[in-house]
Amino acid sequence: MKSNLSSHNLLDELSKPEYVDVMAEFKLTRYPKNTLLYTPGHDKDLVFIVKTGRLRVYLAFEDKDFSLAFLAKGDIYATHTRAYVQTAEDTDLLVLPTASFHKCMTNYPAFSSTIMSILGKLLTQTFSIIEGLVFKDVTQRLIDFFLYELRHNGRTLHGGRAVEIDLTMEQLSAVVGASRQTVSTIVNQMQKAGVLQKAGKDYFIPNPAILKEFSNC
Repeated sequence: MKSNLSSHNLLDELSKPEYVDVMAEFKLTRYPKNTLLYTPGHDKDLVFIVKTGRLRVYLAFEDKDFSLAFLAKGDIYATHTRAYVQTAEDTDLLVLPTASFHKCMTNYPAFSSTIMSILGKLLTQTFSIIEGLVFKDVTQRLIDFFLYELRHNGRTLHGGRAVEIDLTMEQLSAVVGASRQTVSTIVNQMQKAGVLQKAGKDYFIPNPAILKEFSNC
């Protein structure tokens, strides 16, 4: 499992000279931390790109919620989904009505190809989430999360691998679909077993192969 929806930064693509007119269509909006921006059944049909900051995308039912992903700089998303979207920190968004966005895709075939690639990755992430929830227990989902972050954002340190994960324990718990107490217990067990060390936002894994085989049974 992973926390972000896509590793593709759409802002990099839109910064090219041929997309000046496309960028001009977007409206910049700013929101403070912990603002609930969009809910299921939102009355406006919009597409937005994260310019700065971070947002949490999650599902909620009664007193439970499950994080689908955290959107960061360059990520694209839409308001017409069944998910809630909330700022995890002060955030700037580039917003455009979906109809106008479709027009941009029609006028710029290369841009359309980029969007289709991103959507394909989003679909892959969705199936990965479903697979994890159905076939894997919390420990395995947590291991998969750490291993993914190590592969994509980790750094070599003292013969092992380290990664900074800017998530609170509550947020991490929501990403793997478990309670805070359960995830905290498993992380503590990992630390006692020596397969993981935690210091603030930094996680150090001396040997990823051993972490992969960790069991808390």
